[in-house]
Amino acid sequence: MNTILVIDDENMNLISTRHILESCGYNVVTADSGEKGIAILEEISIDLLLLDVKMPGMDGIETLKEIRRKSRFSKLKVIFFTSSDSEDALVQAAHLYASGFLKKPCMPEDIKEIVGSVLEGSYEKTILAVDDEPINHIFIRKIFEGEYRVDSVSSGAEALEYLNNNLPDIILMDLKMPEVSGTDTYLAIREVEAWSKIPVVFITADEDGDTEVRLLKMGARDFITKPFVPEVARERIKRIIELSTLQDFLQSEVDRKTNDLEKAYRRLKDLSEQIVMALSGTIDEKDQYTNGHSKRVAIYSREIAIRMKKSEEEINNIFFAAMLHDVGKIGIPLEIINKPGRLTDEEFEIIKSHTEKGAKILSTISALPSLSVGAHWHHERYDGTGYPDGLKGTDIPEIARIICVADCYDAMSSNRSYRQALAQQVVRSEIEKGRGSQFDPAIADIMLDMISEDKDYKMREEK
Repeated sequence: MNTILVIDDENMNLISTRHILESCGYNVVTADSGEKGIAILEEISIDLLLLDVKMPGMDGIETLKEIRRKSRFSKLKVIFFTSSDSEDALVQAAHLYASGFLKKPCMPEDIKEIVGSVLEGSYEKTILAVDDEPINHIFIRKIFEGEYRVDSVSSGAEALEYLNNNLPDIILMDLKMPEVSGTDTYLAIREVEAWSKIPVVFITADEDGDTEVRLLKMGARDFITKPFVPEVARERIKRIIELSTLQDFLQSEVDRKTNDLEKAYRRLKDLSEQIVMALSGTIDEKDQYTNGHSKRVAIYSREIAIRMKKSEEEINNIFFAAMLHDVGKIGIPLEIINKPGRLTDEEFEIIKSHTEKGAKILSTISALPSLSVGAHWHHERYDGTGYPDGLKGTDIPEIARIICVADCYDAMSSNRSYRQALAQQVVRSEIEKGRGSQFDPAIADIMLDMISEDKDYKMREEK
């Protein structure tokens, strides 16, 4: 049974981590400070240390430095508990040869996975040595035996074949080899995305500074000169491998946070879309003569956007903006909205205010910023005689130009308080007449195509 020492100053973390590890069958010992943990290490045999980076007094880095000073603990496997603001400490941890990292708060499955991997040796780092001289393979194995697994190949071609089935943690590449040089092999490796992040250290007998600069500019992580100095080679490789482990951990944290942010954004957007649907229903319920108007305008607008070859996101934004283009009518008195006869000039001015009222209401929905655009300017005219701002031509936002055509089509093709739905030919004629004056010509042409395809005048009944 493996014995694990957990050092953490937070009592709840000690309790929960101990419970998780004991449920996996490990023997667990805990300490709430670095000093106490070191004392335990002196008394009993430990297979793995879980160590918190941030602790009062002797922190995790200082604790591990003290532990590493004792030769018998030089190969002790260590996993660090980290927090979001401990990146500087992680770099130091990498230099102290941490085996892995766990981000607080830790999920039970994460603890089980990384602890199991470290103890079972699947975290053992692998060095791929690429060199055409067999004697160098012997030297490399002798230098790194006991610390890393060393796989050897004798040519660049063999290295590429090896990489098809294996991903080492680092590659030691001889610069000068027959047939395919180390440089050419390196360039081939960099072309494959799955291999491109493997750190490469060149082995060279050339001590020319220009060669070193050229290798580093190519992206090589470092170089080792022949003949090998074991201590130098060992230290350089250790630092590169451990820093690479840290970089992988930090990248996984970035990916995890990005994924969390994307999920949060999707939840916010889903909520916003639900609000859109609810508000749209409220608008149509208020106007007894145009019930369903907002939904129909949204459907027409979406079809126009599809025919304009907009992206899926743009199509969705246009649809929801059209759903709420009349939301400002919530602030208009019912007696004006549902007046059966012709509006007075004063009443019409009140009705016109729904554009600015709607824009103000929707400007607070930050997840869907295009909503307020449609509400604000869908009554602008292409010739500049519309309201509320008298915008002209392409100064009118495209989303508003789309909604304008869809809105007018529905107004003409549906029953209103003051008249019945107009005949399809009349609707077509009015859109043709407004092409270039009331409507954007290109968008009007799309609506005319839709009308031409709607031979039975059924589009107005879309739900």
